[in-house]
Amino acid sequence: MSVRYEVSVVVPFADDEDAIGTAIQRLADHLRLLGHPFEILAVDEDSGDNSHAVLALLRAQVPELRVVHAPGRGRGADAGAARAQGRVLWIIDPDVALGSLALAAPAIEQIIAGATDAIVVHGHFIVANRVRALPALTGLRGSRDARRRRLARRMAAHGLRLDVQLIGAAPLPRPRLFGLFAPRRAGAPSTRAG
Repeated sequence: MSVRYEVSVVVPFADDEDAIGTAIQRLADHLRLLGHPFEILAVDEDSGDNSHAVLALLRAQVPELRVVHAPGRGRGADAGAARAQGRVLWIIDPDVALGSLALAAPAIEQIIAGATDAIVVHGHFIVANRVRALPALTGLRGSRDARRRRLARRMAAHGLRLDVQLIGAAPLPRPRLFGLFAPRRAGAPSTRAG
């Protein structure tokens, strides 16, 4: 009897012993609340710390956890997507999984409903229809936001429906020199020494 997963979570890690255990536990708890059958693939990107020992301790609490190996750093999303079995693919880094996971539930539901092929939330995660996004994910390299930007470009090139979100993005700071040349407002005190 084969197990069918609705959601496959890919968590690339490298030297993340401080975050990986809590991240996996939080992801499992969150997905159990959503009620979708799931698997979690912790993808080793040449970790040299105690991350594997932490994951071994978690196996009894999170039976949905599998540890797989990537061929090198920056290849975790590619390797995880190739081994995933769920309809929905959720790619998230361990440190991001320590934050709020509230944005994931609506993204997963949109993918299940077929409203879009992928949702890229910069600074947070990627959620995609695994089968449709697999050509764009194959060979994907990079980590964190670089990986998210590359995937967005690749998906657009494959003609897939993509929703890119910049949730909580801070405005870019004004260059310091700009203030020297900007017109002063009437009544604004001068900061020049006179």
